[in-house]
Amino acid sequence: MNKKIIAIILVLIVTVLLFVGYKAFLSPKGVEGQKLVTIHVINKNEDVDKTFEYNTDHNFLLELLEEKEEELGVTFEKYDFGTMVTGMLGYVADPNNQEYFHIYINGKDATTGPGEIPLTDGDTYTFELKNY
Repeated sequence: MNKKIIAIILVLIVTVLLFVGYKAFLSPKGVEGQKLVTIHVINKNEDVDKTFEYNTDHNFLLELLEEKEEELGVTFEKYDFGTMVTGMLGYVADPNNQEYFHIYINGKDATTGPGEIPLTDGDTYTFELKNY
């Protein structure tokens, strides 16, 4: 019985250390200070192609989207793995039609959600309605 308890405690300790290590060394770091960024929204279904520029001191894209939620007409869906953008400019992607908003950073596919995308001065963050 004691060996099982020790094994469980060791697994918990290792898990905590791995989580702390990820947060300290591997997770994306925000860029401090004022920056000018561009939000570009493309929705061919509604013939929308709009660009917004913002001066911000936020570190991550999600923070900016939450601040400008009303102006950008952004809707979110929160999951265990993070927050997903489900709507832009009042248009909500329909999962029944296999729609979603794809995120590009300077024309390249984003590999994470908006909560882990650091804002960088001069970058363009594009949200394009796509089908999967």
